[in-house]
Amino acid sequence: MSRSRRPRRQRFRWVVVLGLLVGLVFSATGIAELYVVTTSKPLSVPGDLHFVQTGTYATRYEAWGALTKHPIVLLHGAFESVVTWVPLAHVLEASSHVEAYDLKGYGYTDHRAPYTVQALSEQLEAFLKARHLVHPVLVGHSLGAGVIAAFVLEHPTEAAGMVFLDGDGLSMEYPGQILQPLLIEPFRTALFRSVVRSDFLLSTIFSMACGPDCRPLTPSELQDLRRPLLVSGAEQALIGYMQHPIVGISRAQRVALGRLHVPARVIAGVADSVLPPIEARRTALVLHAPPPTEIAGAGHLALWSDPRAAAKPIQELLSQLG
Repeated sequence: MSRSRRPRRQRFRWVVVLGLLVGLVFSATGIAELYVVTTSKPLSVPGDLHFVQTGTYATRYEAWGALTKHPIVLLHGAFESVVTWVPLAHVLEASSHVEAYDLKGYGYTDHRAPYTVQALSEQLEAFLKARHLVHPVLVGHSLGAGVIAAFVLEHPTEAAGMVFLDGDGLSMEYPGQILQPLLIEPFRTALFRSVVRSDFLLSTIFSMACGPDCRPLTPSELQDLRRPLLVSGAEQALIGYMQHPIVGISRAQRVALGRLHVPARVIAGVADSVLPPIEARRTALVLHAPPPTEIAGAGHLALWSDPRAAAKPIQELLSQLG
């Protein structure tokens, strides 16, 4: 009799465990759905921003400094916006005209797919024409370096120079991209919003990317970084970006880019885990640029942690261009 009861008890235990698991899944789903619903209202776009028409959509931009022979155009990286460039722009504006804009799908620029390297290169072309910027020095951070690389390959005489800042211009898979299909709704949206809305998590992620010498964000800076991620269309655009490899060119195309001999500089944070110094040196070699400027104590956001050190090679390139 005891033998017949044992399988029944085991089946009962499995039923209890399965019931608990199902209950946990339903509870977690309900909590996630409730969080998504209660945080569904997007933030409004500030009313004091500057926009320019680039094709069929409006691009947000900022400008600093008086007009100069070779304007500087700044292109930000993934999950960033114009605000990331502010510390560096303030250093450069003393001697140059500087402009930065939000790549489509980021910041306050219209969130309108596709978010391919070709589409972003076309946005850069349209921006330069709309703003009447001739023979600029193009500075790209991380993903922005890939946009510059694609643009210069297609328009080899448009740029007076190019600067790769914490970026090698290559297309690559997003970290953890293979796990994305496993993160289904409503958990994906709930996770995104919980990270972006948390002061602790957002500032911690920024600090880890910025590097060991990065100063803490002020409350105002944290809000400026967060707000573009919570406007209408931002979530869908970020998901659209992450469903494809990081914008950039192939290694063969980068070799072809180097053969154009467009004056170039490479800048890298010594503590950058995304683009370690050895990769920055390889990039400089392929582009026929001088050895990269390596900034001690900086991570993947050298433009923020040490804007004066990041500005120096840009200013040197401009002085050589005359």
